Amino acid sequence: MNKADVILHPVRLRILQRFIGGKKLTAKELGQELDTIPQATLYRHLDTMVKSEVLEVVEENPVRGTIEKVYALNEAAANVRQQDLAKATKEDHMQYFTMFMTQLLSNFEEYLEQGDIDLERDGVGYRQAAFNLTDEEFRSFMGELNQVFLKAAENKPSSARKKRLFSTIVMPEKGRGDENE
Repeated sequence: MNKADVILHPVRLRILQRFIGGKKLTAKELGQELDTIPQATLYRHLDTMVKSEVLEVVEENPVRGTIEKVYALNEAAANVRQQDLAKATKEDHMQYFTMFMTQLLSNFEEYLEQGDIDLERDGVGYRQAAFNLTDEEFRSFMGELNQVFLKAAENKPSSARKKRLFSTIVMPEKGRGDENE
């Protein structure tokens, strides 16, 4: 199984999100946070993620005659890179994108089900913007955006910080932008 298949699976994506920010969790703690995932399914996905090195066992604690494993994200292996996608077919890309969108819909539904929602207060938004950029301007824009993301990703969890999901999709508009206007 390639890394994109491992990471972009909807259940495994939900599991991965629990480890963002350097969190270390046991299967029991994950099961409490992800109580809609059956225990056997959770263990199967954890095993897949450890075997693919996306998660790693960072501690083993003896608990009543068994060993409780503590998992953490392997930051170096937890990203889908261009080379991971290079051999993907159109059908693979459609499947990955569908998985991504399914997870995004699930996250938004979880937000809406909280009850006391206020999009403005909570900083929730969804929009689409179009920019006219040369290839060089686009690379520069993405580089600057990446620096902003990296800076925010360095923030450690705290009681003053709220975990926020920021999802992006970037693609050229078909048949546009090549003409001289």
